[in-house]
Amino acid sequence: MPQLSLYMNDAVMDSLRRCAAAEGVSLSSYAASVIRRATDGSSWPAGYWESVYGCLPDGFSVDDSDLDPSLDDSCDWFE
Repeated sequence: MPQLSLYMNDAVMDSLRRCAAAEGVSLSSYAASVIRRATDGSSWPAGYWESVYGCLPDGFSVDDSDLDPSLDDSCDWFE
């Protein structure tokens, strides 16, 4: 089985130990699960979009008075 050596500060290591203990798994199993989740092809945590979709009120508007109008021509591709 391949092995991986990591160097981290004490605070990160303590955090990993606490998380592994909370899940009731070994430190190496917890670290492997973190790496698997980080490489599953999704950059958003599971359930993220379901928790934020619809959180803005209807009629949401943006005050664009602070925008630089000189950039309008360079952003034609955006429209």
